[in-house]
Amino acid sequence: MKFYFKDQAFSFELLRAATYAGYQGAEIGECLATAANIEEGNFDSWFLEWKKTADRTYKTAQDCLKKKHKVSAREAFLRAHNYYRTGEFFLDGTDERRMENFNKSVMSFEAGMQLLDSHFEIVKIPYEETYLKGYFYGAIEDHKTNLKKRPVLVFIGGYDSTLQELYFCGVAPAIKRGYHCLVFEMPGQGEALRKQNLFMRHDSEVPVKAALDYLETRAEVDMERLALLGMSLGGYFAPRAAAFEERIKACIAFNVFYDTFDSTINQNPQLSQILSLPIEKREQMLAMAEEHNSNLRWMLNNGKWVFGLKHRYELFEEMKKASLKGIAGKIKCPVLLTMGETDHFVSKDQLDTLLEEIKAPKTVRVFTIEEGAEEHCQEGNHALFHQVMFDWLDEVFHYNMEK
Repeated sequence: MKFYFKDQAFSFELLRAATYAGYQGAEIGECLATAANIEEGNFDSWFLEWKKTADRTYKTAQDCLKKKHKVSAREAFLRAHNYYRTGEFFLDGTDERRMENFNKSVMSFEAGMQLLDSHFEIVKIPYEETYLKGYFYGAIEDHKTNLKKRPVLVFIGGYDSTLQELYFCGVAPAIKRGYHCLVFEMPGQGEALRKQNLFMRHDSEVPVKAALDYLETRAEVDMERLALLGMSLGGYFAPRAAAFEERIKACIAFNVFYDTFDSTINQNPQLSQILSLPIEKREQMLAMAEEHNSNLRWMLNNGKWVFGLKHRYELFEEMKKASLKGIAGKIKCPVLLTMGETDHFVSKDQLDTLLEEIKAPKTVRVFTIEEGAEEHCQEGNHALFHQVMFDWLDEVFHYNMEK
């Protein structure tokens, strides 16, 4: 699917931003009007135009709030947040504009969340010598203060996720279906990366354990009906954690990653030759390869940042650690595996190989071009993914069907 831009990375990120319109995170007209002013392939142009749209929308939100137009303010804050997040996407991690933009994005989102009619709470999950920031949401039926004991969806992101974005991708549809929801930052994401210098790690069971330990302290959590959803690279993180954590009673890979290194090489075959070169030549060749490839340029530079690396080529050693080989067979809970028919990040063999190794009950759903859900993480048709995922989860937990 190409959306306005011919450049795949620009097209996909525009589609991603627009998809959140389903839960008031965007408006298609604002997205297209912004895109019309962007120089295709120019990362700086992308940032500047989205920032203009975000600033304008944030001002609208503030004006609405001053006049006590609660719903209008909430929706404008959420759109402003998404536009700030989208604008930041292609910036280098060392770009000084990134932190200011991130702070505005978070401020906008949390201002919108404070205007929710249902329960929203900022939490700090004890983790090693520090904490992981999270949000706990109550099911809409329980309103703000009277939280009943219910099933809980724990939701984690991936290679470039922010805590706030996950609201549109899974939280909003969860709480309206009667689930409580915990989302939290893994090391290498959001504030954990930007402010705490916590870099991404392959052993996702460690931060996930911290989150589950935290949930054990909350009376409104039904620990016997606890699901873990992982989006994008979270499609590796979630199954990995489920292999080590029996408290997870259902696991959803929102686009599978069986072996991150193999998938990346399969989708970018030009990298094989570069990685066979002597180390001193790899960095130069990777820089040349990314020059006219927005996807590759973003992937390499983002990887340096989230893993705290000095060189691009070091990223591939980190990728090799992120594999479910010899691990997926340890999963005991039911698993839902999803992917898009034309996913540009994940190769089809990833799903086939993972299916062979998982012995637990498993369900597979491949989303198609005909459905308009063929892209990575079903950007373009989240409503269909949510229907498939939550219907499956309701059946696994015998929930909602009981009513």
